[in-house]
Amino acid sequence: MIKKKRRKRARRKRTLISVLVFTGVAAVLLLIGITGFKLKEVKVTGNELYTNKQIRESVLNDEYSWNTLYVVLKYKMFKMREIPFIDEMEIEMLSPHKIQIKVYEKAIIGYIEANNQNVYFDKDGFVVEISKRLIENVPRVEGIECREVVVYEKLNLKDQESLSLLLTFSNQLEKYELVPKTIAFLETGLSVDFGKVQAVIGDSQYLIEKVMRLDAIIPQLGDKKGTLHLENWTPLNTDAVFAPD
Repeated sequence: MIKKKRRKRARRKRTLISVLVFTGVAAVLLLIGITGFKLKEVKVTGNELYTNKQIRESVLNDEYSWNTLYVVLKYKMFKMREIPFIDEMEIEMLSPHKIQIKVYEKAIIGYIEANNQNVYFDKDGFVVEISKRLIENVPRVEGIECREVVVYEKLNLKDQESLSLLLTFSNQLEKYELVPKTIAFLETGLSVDFGKVQAVIGDSQYLIEKVMRLDAIIPQLGDKKGTLHLENWTPLNTDAVFAPD
């Protein structure tokens, strides 16, 4: 009986020691986590359209963001809140005091002019910026009007069918890395201006195939100036007529 009591006391003692050790280790780790991971430097890469400050403010957006470990674990364990102009971000700890934010921006595929400002939109038709600045290699869209423009909301065109056509066409141009100066909505359909060459696309019929033909023909034209007619192109009528200036 005495031996049993001694064994129980020994087990209790071992359990108490284990609890104290665990608590002590946890306290030390917590202390290290608080004092040893103070964020002092943020490296931002991959951003072209938006500043390092804008990216930092989007990531370090709560009262605990001073802690390096917290920031990294937060974005590893929880789904990141959607940032309108960012497609994806990767956050990596480079040291206890430094993180790297790798940015994958949403592609801006065009802009329209409204209220004396440039309204830039992404591949899904959402407005990502309204400003005076002119971003290089982004085509201007002419011949369409918006009821109103609100940043981070979808383009509100008077003719919503035109929006669908614009997005399909613009995304196809981006796919083939074709960057026109302007995309124009005419009474007869779409037209694109590459500077030396203007291409008349026509209506939405066979639009994807027409862009494929455009991609094949443009390099062959070299420095020639003129108008490329694709408005009558069909799978049965594959003629593409080039009219030099």
